Amino acid sequence: MKLTEETLKNKLVFLGTAGARYVAFGFRRQAGGLYFNFDGHNVHVDPGPGAFIHAHRKGIEPHWTNTVILSHRHLDHCADVNHILESMTLGGKKKRGRLICPRDALEIDPVVLQFTRGNIEETIVIEEGLTVELTESVSVTFPVRHVHGVETYGMIFNWKRSIGYVSDTAYFDGIEESYASAKDLLILNVTMKEKNPLISHLSIPEAEMIIANVKPELAILTHFGRTMIEAKPWELAKRISERTGIKVLAAYDNMVLDLETLQVVRQR
Repeated sequence: MKLTEETLKNKLVFLGTAGARYVAFGFRRQAGGLYFNFDGHNVHVDPGPGAFIHAHRKGIEPHWTNTVILSHRHLDHCADVNHILESMTLGGKKKRGRLICPRDALEIDPVVLQFTRGNIEETIVIEEGLTVELTESVSVTFPVRHVHGVETYGMIFNWKRSIGYVSDTAYFDGIEESYASAKDLLILNVTMKEKNPLISHLSIPEAEMIIANVKPELAILTHFGRTMIEAKPWELAKRISERTGIKVLAAYDNMVLDLETLQVVRQR
């Protein structure tokens, strides 16, 4: 079932749940990012490869987008950013919209074209602790710089509910405190089943520690690598839920979540 502007209201759409190169670029799962609607304001987070097509197929027209956020410049998070920005402005015919991203996405081996940026109203560079007012009803805060190969930030949306997104990172001291205010919904990129000190991504044991300490009403795992896919992430999520007493789900491609009720929308 395709979404409309009306049915998209106050929803979160998982346009992809692929993590790492093997899954994202091996077409094991989609990598289109997260698409939030807050009272009609549309935010596309991490539009990776195929985001433009995946959104359209789900019924989401890219020109509905108001704000694009990049957590970092790795291609599985930003490959389609120029397509989305170009569509957001109707090919540059209507100067509108906002891009929020780390500085190195613009200046060091930039992933956003200068031409594309010239067609939008505003570009905001993320710094640790930055808060941006998106509308009167929603703001986004970037609480801490993550430990990853490039400049990377997660975010907390402050709306009727508090919604955290822990993007790519190795586990680090203080991560739970940084996301402690995300008491309603916590989304975590969990690429690995087991810890690997050589890879700066979260594993299931580390995700469980974060969830157990933050204690959100709902936690959702996404951005799965090969070991997660093979281990059946929905079963891993169920085990975390049983051990912590917190509701934990594993996202799947094109899953729609009602942000007001925190229930998965059953589509026909």
